[in-house]
Amino acid sequence: MKFLEKLTSKKGQVSMEIGILVAAAVAVAAIAAYFYASNVSNTGKQITNSTNQTTQALADAISDATSELSSYA
Repeated sequence: MKFLEKLTSKKGQVSMEIGILVAAAVAVAAIAAYFYASNVSNTGKQITNSTNQTTQALADAISDATSELSSYA
């Protein structure tokens, strides 16, 4: 009879399954955090490059406009 009780008892299996589930959740959270931090870093670099390009384009446009005005004077 004890053999049948051991087969139907799942106390150890349930705690192991919960442990595996928690470990998987922690692993997924760590991977997601890594990709989030990586994307934030890349986004900052892209914003800096875009800002520099826009500033240079505006500086070029102002330079062209002022050179045209000086040629009329």
